[in-house]
Amino acid sequence: MNFAASYFSRYKLLPPFHFDEPDNNTNIIVVIPCYDDESVFETLDSLEKANPIQSKIEVIVVVNSGERTPVGIVEKNRKIYNQLLQEAESKLYKNFDLLPVIVEGTVRKKAGVGFARKTGMDEAVRRFAAINKPSGLIVSMDADTLVSPDYFKVIEECFANESAVSFTFQFQHDFNTVKYPEEIIDACKKYETYLRYYRLALKMFNSPFAIHTIGSCFAVRAEAYTKLGGMPIRQGGEDFYFLQKAIKMHPVHEVKDLIVYPSPRISERVPFGTGPSVRAIIETGDYQVYNFNLFLLLKSFYELFPLLEHEDLKNKIPSEILTFIGYNVFDDLLTECRKYSSTSKAFLKRMYDKFDAFFIVKFLNSFTEKGVYPSIDIQNASKTLLSVYGIGFSENIYEEILSLDMQQ
Repeated sequence: MNFAASYFSRYKLLPPFHFDEPDNNTNIIVVIPCYDDESVFETLDSLEKANPIQSKIEVIVVVNSGERTPVGIVEKNRKIYNQLLQEAESKLYKNFDLLPVIVEGTVRKKAGVGFARKTGMDEAVRRFAAINKPSGLIVSMDADTLVSPDYFKVIEECFANESAVSFTFQFQHDFNTVKYPEEIIDACKKYETYLRYYRLALKMFNSPFAIHTIGSCFAVRAEAYTKLGGMPIRQGGEDFYFLQKAIKMHPVHEVKDLIVYPSPRISERVPFGTGPSVRAIIETGDYQVYNFNLFLLLKSFYELFPLLEHEDLKNKIPSEILTFIGYNVFDDLLTECRKYSSTSKAFLKRMYDKFDAFFIVKFLNSFTEKGVYPSIDIQNASKTLLSVYGIGFSENIYEEILSLDMQQ
């Protein structure tokens, strides 16, 4: 039975869009959702300029709109799709085969980047299934993202790494001063600093959830994608939800090479992420983030996990965390983890499954602005983080955090 047969029979999917059989040497398929975004052509040009590799590559661009999409955007989407078709038919790109897809009129509760990304990834699974390649890499990208010359080289190395099934890539927003005004670049540097601050704070206690979850910076093998039930249908944050599920199945391999350059521009295409955050930072003039002391509480909690299998250490768990969970609820969860774990490794996995990335976010969000652990400015938060890592800081906090994050 083909590796994807169960996925296709179990889940309701859109019908296939392309029926030709891929080259047997197709090892990489890049998926790009595109909504009202002519930047996709710059993205494709960036992919074309990347150094060629031995593997065959396909790029699926999913031009999408919903039932409530304004007529003007629908018409613009069609122009983009028609141009993509012309480029595909003329074989404009030599580095990859371009496969345009258009999806229109998606019902309101499904419409959005999550559905578009899922549509493209499902199509990629079909392509890999046609040549029975469960190890094929489905690479997630965005329509306003540039890549480094080594982009495909690094991804081909990921394909050859048989021990890993999912990957995240290092990134840096495109801070081209010719393309973007200074206020957007400055605001985006604060947002990017926060992304790295958050990951590094979790890295302090070796959290398996300490990864970057960015839509343009990850890849997953086709078979693993099917086992995870495909991409969630969400209007934003689909990358976060998908990668958190992936972590629970198999450790995500973090690639340290900086190969992705997302756009820093303001955008309303998604409810949260770079675009809305940059707008908010420009409007308010600063960026308030989670109090660093909350991560120290989490560190105290998670570092007890190996001992909790056999010892009663509830008195060592920070009261803020026990209060948030509920004392009786925690007792029940701990009992369950002990009862159904035959090894220490299984116990740890169950504990991380119970107290996962969603638990962390909910705990952090439970503290109000004026509470005991109020939000703090990203610059001050980053200075505290750097000092904990034993690193002195200069005037340029962004560069310090970037350097540290690239190393950890």
